[in-house]
Amino acid sequence: MQEVIVEKWRTTSQNLVLYSPTGSGKTIAFAMSILGFINEKICDLQAIVLEPSRELAIQTTNVLKQLAPSVKVTCCYGGHNSQDEKLSLLSSPAIVVSTPGRMLDHINRGNISPDSARMVVLDEFDKSLELGFINEMSDIFKHINPAARLLMTSATKIKTYPSFFTTGNLETIDFLKDHVLSNQSRITTWQVKCLNDNRIGCLIDLLLSLPDEKTIIFSNQRDSAQFIYKQLLKNDIPSGLYIGTLQQSEREKVLSMFKTGSLMVMSTTDLGGRGIDISDIKHIIHYEQPLTSEIFTHRNGRTARIDAIGDVYVITDQDEILAPFVTIDAQYLLKPSVLNTKQPSCSTIYISAGKKEKISRGDIVGYFLHNCPMLDSSEIAGIDIFDHYTLVAVPKNKADYIIKTISPFKLKKQKVKIVVTGFRPLIK
Repeated sequence: MQEVIVEKWRTTSQNLVLYSPTGSGKTIAFAMSILGFINEKICDLQAIVLEPSRELAIQTTNVLKQLAPSVKVTCCYGGHNSQDEKLSLLSSPAIVVSTPGRMLDHINRGNISPDSARMVVLDEFDKSLELGFINEMSDIFKHINPAARLLMTSATKIKTYPSFFTTGNLETIDFLKDHVLSNQSRITTWQVKCLNDNRIGCLIDLLLSLPDEKTIIFSNQRDSAQFIYKQLLKNDIPSGLYIGTLQQSEREKVLSMFKTGSLMVMSTTDLGGRGIDISDIKHIIHYEQPLTSEIFTHRNGRTARIDAIGDVYVITDQDEILAPFVTIDAQYLLKPSVLNTKQPSCSTIYISAGKKEKISRGDIVGYFLHNCPMLDSSEIAGIDIFDHYTLVAVPKNKADYIIKTISPFKLKKQKVKIVVTGFRPLIK
């Protein structure tokens, strides 16, 4: 798909609509298309990417920076320090990735002039419509140069295009059908019937019977996701919670810990799940049946990504009728005698310095390996650097030793706080 999008963007003057499910590589496709037209000698804004959620904005920014480290990219979203964003925008980034509300706020404050952008991407536009961002986007496009090239991506077919997206100059690229068939061939969908209609007990038995692999539990409401999270902790199953009411630092932490394996189970909602882009998720559990076929597809798209295989479990009461769009391959028989505890093999270390303190991945690796000779580079399972702190995943059985060994030393001449961190969000 990447080659098709890059070639279309290079050879046609038309605006593009890309229909492609999550997990199919579309972020890399449009990122490569944008970077192919960026001129690093021009000190001005050249491209804008609008994302429906802060997690997708962060994800896209990371992809762009990995593909082209020398290109300046600024990421803007609600919950982020707006003053830090303003200072970054003043230095004329080549690309700005933002949520609609935060982009419009910066425009209104005079922090950014989007009229110089020649490329605009509306990513996950179906979700932006669902979340009601159409008015913000319409206002943003009043400031966009009419000559700018547009690319809209969506995981579902759009029935009505927005007025600012000129359909008379539009080419559609549709990867939905082929990908859905390919994805489904790599997924096994199981129905799990609850004895005595005890859904939470059924979920716990299911988790304990599954191999210790990354698992996402989807529910329809935020309250249900919180209830599941609390019940799992009561049953000594280490878990994470990913919902919109968490503080930004808590959302960053739980995603980092889940990605690196410091947490193996996460409870979330459909909205939260849209921001999860982790390649090795093996199990998807529908604690409640999804409300639409599109939601069912999006949930299942978190597993079997690219060429991987995955398992999907739909929990139902004994007499519950399956939704017409839920196709079951087999019944799953619970094995409560099997106790796979989901205990992680990694721990996450918190360091009180990040991007704004000029900390890089190379700085972190050098700091750990130079000051802790018993640690091998292959044992650093992941490094996530945020504005003012860094999270590093290391073997659980070495975490305390690593902290004791490196704590006396400064990081880039800075005295930093170093502790093993956990995930305990402030929820009601």
